[in-house]
Amino acid sequence: MRFVALACVMTVALASTALAQGGAKPVPLKKGVNEVNTPEGKYWLEIPNNYDPKKPMPVICFLHGKTVDLKADNARGQLDNAFVIQMKKRGYIAVAPVMPPEHRPHWFENGNSYPFMETWLNDLHTKVNVQYIVCSGFSAGANYTMHYGQHRSYHAWFSGYLVMAGGCPVDKGAPEEIKKKPIWLGCGDVDNDTYDATLNTTGGARKTKDELKANGFDSYYDEFPKVGHTMDQKMVEKGLAFCDANQGNFAAIGAVMRTGQIKGKEPGKALLLLEMAAATKVKPNEYWAKKLAETTTALVDAGKKAIADAAALTDEAKKKEELTKLGQAWIGTSMEKLVKDAMARK
Repeated sequence: MRFVALACVMTVALASTALAQGGAKPVPLKKGVNEVNTPEGKYWLEIPNNYDPKKPMPVICFLHGKTVDLKADNARGQLDNAFVIQMKKRGYIAVAPVMPPEHRPHWFENGNSYPFMETWLNDLHTKVNVQYIVCSGFSAGANYTMHYGQHRSYHAWFSGYLVMAGGCPVDKGAPEEIKKKPIWLGCGDVDNDTYDATLNTTGGARKTKDELKANGFDSYYDEFPKVGHTMDQKMVEKGLAFCDANQGNFAAIGAVMRTGQIKGKEPGKALLLLEMAAATKVKPNEYWAKKLAETTTALVDAGKKAIADAAALTDEAKKKEELTKLGQAWIGTSMEKLVKDAMARK
């Protein structure tokens, strides 16, 4: 009998340089696969050869299946599973955390899941320049993925979810911004038929699918004939098609969520993500397009006011100092020109 684990987490701070936990000194990251250790556990990070720390890149997070052996590392191999390989070819940084082991009798209560996930997500954002994160997982990892997608706080760090051969109870009272994030479930019919139809666990994708639809989640479901508890090629292909179709939504969601986190201290990074999302070839749906436009307008208006206030200073030295700071804050965005124009005016 297969047992499955649940949990969730996170918080973060975007940065393009590699810093050790706590920011003490640089971590020697390399292009390719890196084993990254944190106080709460470890994760695997694969940085593509074309990675430029000045340019945000999307991240695919893959959560592995069950772990009973405390010493087992089921994560490293996920960087080379069929789905992640294709996501890397699409320009994604790949991450695979070593998830906490299951335990009995309450295997769904993995106590250190939250602090570990929070730790590695914070750490990830100090090592690579993240545009957005798509969370995916198989079996127990699929259950984790579903929980992250519904968590009232932690959902803000993810743009979408792929739940492969798993499920979990649905938060019927979830706020709209959670329900509007795209979620895809894929499961074999044999896998579904093996388990009690009233359960939301491994093989319980049908029940989860029904609850998501009934409660207004932006969810999609594919069932695969004659497939058991495995991630077969057709499941991989459907998952990839889901990601391709939702590029615009992923970018918009990531930018909107991230702006809410960093607009006060890093408005330039926030605006860069918003402008990248607006330029995505695959456009977001109506809901996220509106959110993207509203968030961008609010941030730009605040920036324009800050520039106008600085330009109105009568102390020329102070004016130059403040405008210089603003110029540095808005580098690489449309606001940079407005600062330069303000500095050029006498």
